[in-house]
Amino acid sequence: MKKFVAGILAAALVAALVVLVAFWPFGNNKVLIFPGIVEIQEVRLGSKVGGRVAQVKVQEGMTVQRKQELVVFEKPELENLREQLRARLQQAQAECDRIVYGAREEEKRAAQAAADAAKARYDKMREGWREEEKRWAKSDLDTADAELRQALDEFMRIAELYRKKNASRSEYDAALGARDRARGRAEAARAKYEMYQLGHRKEEIAEAHAEWQQAQAKADELANGSREEDKALARARVAEARAKLQEVEIQLAETIVTVPDAEQFNRAVVEVVAVRPGDIVPPGQPIVRVLCAQDLWVKIFVPETKLGLVPIDTAAEVTIDSHPDRVFPGKVMQRAAISEFTPRNVQSVDERRHQVFGVKVFVDDPQGILHAGMAATVKIRLKE
Repeated sequence: MKKFVAGILAAALVAALVVLVAFWPFGNNKVLIFPGIVEIQEVRLGSKVGGRVAQVKVQEGMTVQRKQELVVFEKPELENLREQLRARLQQAQAECDRIVYGAREEEKRAAQAAADAAKARYDKMREGWREEEKRWAKSDLDTADAELRQALDEFMRIAELYRKKNASRSEYDAALGARDRARGRAEAARAKYEMYQLGHRKEEIAEAHAEWQQAQAKADELANGSREEDKALARARVAEARAKLQEVEIQLAETIVTVPDAEQFNRAVVEVVAVRPGDIVPPGQPIVRVLCAQDLWVKIFVPETKLGLVPIDTAAEVTIDSHPDRVFPGKVMQRAAISEFTPRNVQSVDERRHQVFGVKVFVDDPQGILHAGMAATVKIRLKE
């Protein structure tokens, strides 16, 4: 019975000591003391493209700096695609330059010369044949008629002799052939002469006029340069090709997982490396977890009754068990907007001390002594 009573008294004494330790700091009007836990910003790093792991350049526990390479993926497909897009960009740029700058002066002169030649042919056909050509045709016709008369006379003479048996059959056939050839030449000369007299057909003149208009339009097009719509379309194609190339460049950059380029990553610690060379990693999967050694704080809980004494930017002193003589300067950086550990119904003013708010106290630890999960004590000195 005595042992049972002694046990009850011992338990009551322990409970009283716990209550005293828990609430004694809040009774001090000059210093507030809160227990807390060291927390460090944790970042999970990965790649948006993924792939097969080629190299792992860090190990767990290593200290790294911002922009340092951690994991490298294989990238032959993306490199080939980049070369293709570079060629397409050059092609689009060349086409854009050709459209923007327009035709060369030599091309413009050649087009105008072709238009002038077409105009000359049209004028020639519209004016008809020259008088000299008409006289030449008339002369050919007269010559052909004279030759035809001579051939007719010769044929008549040979035919009479052949009828009288004084000429051979071969002489008769030769005279007949000469007559027919002379008649053909005469008809051709007459047709040519009549053509020269009448001039070109209306259809031929219209065709020559259309060819001239077409050639002149082409020359004017080269002289005026490309339309603004064509220039805008060419520039848009160049921009599209450049954007696709930049997209692949971004994907290539994603094949190397690096420490982010931010000030809080000036000193970070590799906590977990989840891949090894040869692993195939899907896009977006975290593969390396790092801790920002310069972005750490101590999480404490302040009762509602004392929250007004701990505003933002309040100075604090932090100590840990492993370095009891070392004081780390700190500052209140955040106060939770929602309370925790709140009873279902706060019935009295005394119960309000059980309603607490999480508060983060930033700690300056340039030497990297603090680690996540350490127990810490935060001391806040109140102003007079």
